[in-house]
Amino acid sequence: MEQSNGHKLYVVLDQTFVCFDIDQPKNACQKLKLNSLAGVGPIYWRFLVFKLRCEQPLEYLNFFKTNAPTRYFITPNQAVLRDDEPIEVCITLYQNKFRPRHEIVLQAASIPECGDFDPKKLFDSPENVQSISLDLGTTIMKIESAVEISKTATDFHTALDASSVIGSDRVDQLKSILNLTKSDTALLESNITQAKQLKITLDAQLQQRKALVDEYKSKLTVLEGSYMRKSAEVQRLQNELQNAQKAHAMKATTAPNEKNQANCSIS
Repeated sequence: MEQSNGHKLYVVLDQTFVCFDIDQPKNACQKLKLNSLAGVGPIYWRFLVFKLRCEQPLEYLNFFKTNAPTRYFITPNQAVLRDDEPIEVCITLYQNKFRPRHEIVLQAASIPECGDFDPKKLFDSPENVQSISLDLGTTIMKIESAVEISKTATDFHTALDASSVIGSDRVDQLKSILNLTKSDTALLESNITQAKQLKITLDAQLQQRKALVDEYKSKLTVLEGSYMRKSAEVQRLQNELQNAQKAHAMKATTAPNEKNQANCSIS
């Protein structure tokens, strides 16, 4: 579902890295900014959710559209983009139930100059459609991935430092490593970019957690104030009840004495 080379480009996202912080009481969400490229004219864009088919052999894996939108709320999920003003898109994971086999894809197509169009038919010709696949994951998944990448790099350098090869063999070894590094340049750059995006995302999630803590503290203060008022009201009612019970007991004690005095006669 990755974007194919040779397809037309209409829009750009500030990042395709989506990391859901599912270990929180609220629905995890992340905001992306969508912008059109200069000079492309009005663009129609939409988000689609797909699920990986798993009943076929690995070499024939593909995707099909699923009802997973009930799990992802994308706001807005489609619209017309006519200017260079970025659109903020919020992707929310309902009930924080993440499934690795889900895929969210942004599609964009140019709107005809006549202005009249059917949004569905705009995407009938794949060669005229730009598709951007989002890199979905959870905070824990992304951190574990970054740790594994770090371990691999550390093991590589440790093995190189521990090597006892010297002389021309050492040169050949370095050349081999250099060729390997060149062949993996794209992967390394991708890992570096992902690490940077992960840091930005974690910083944003940390701020969200702090805001959540402040919100709960504020609610706790309100609840504590309400509890104190209720406690004072309960104490007042208890005092009134005790006074009423005492008055009733005194009245009950006085009543028989008054009756006996009324029945007394002087001979």
